[in-house]
Amino acid sequence: MHLKTAIFDIDGTLIDSNDIHADCWLAAFQHFGKNVEWTTVRSQIGKGGDLLVPDLLNAREMQQFGKELREYRGEIFKRDYMKTIKPFAGAADAMRSLKSRGVTLALASSANADEAEYYASLLGIEDLLDATTSSGDADMSKPSPEIFEAALEKAGGKPESTLVVGDTPYDVLAAHRAALPIAAVLSGGFDRNLLTKAEFLFRDVEELVRRIDEVDAYFES
Repeated sequence: MHLKTAIFDIDGTLIDSNDIHADCWLAAFQHFGKNVEWTTVRSQIGKGGDLLVPDLLNAREMQQFGKELREYRGEIFKRDYMKTIKPFAGAADAMRSLKSRGVTLALASSANADEAEYYASLLGIEDLLDATTSSGDADMSKPSPEIFEAALEKAGGKPESTLVVGDTPYDVLAAHRAALPIAAVLSGGFDRNLLTKAEFLFRDVEELVRRIDEVDAYFES
């Protein structure tokens, strides 16, 4: 394999969570009396709260309850939403297939460390991972490249032989800001027209693995 390292986003890529995150954020906004359309919130999923919240609040609202809203959302997510999330069928097997071909695997998550650990356990892939990131590894979330750069460093990979796998336009931008190619997957629910700048576009990670020889050819040059 010319591909040596694969860095995976989690939400919408390996687990079916994007709509659940949107539901949770909507509940948090409503708790503080802020009316936001669900589709507006859903389009922001893939960013961290450090960027999503100021994108949807004005300056006065940020002063009044911006920090409290983020904290409240974190509380209700763990209490009411996180345990409802399911892995995508075949996602863990796809990663096992890559591992069997000698690819170093990393998870790039800007979630809290305990959430990232929970997702790895939910997928049953703890034994496959060479590196995992969490919110403590980056000052800013995607589309900042920091979380992918941290995952690359932790995995000991080289940019010229590393592929990012993600599902949002923010993943695509973050990967390219880190000068890393990305395979975008449609499983996260974003329109393919928003993902066209990715080097590869697949239905899900299963299709990525089925067509891994095509991907690997990219890294030959």
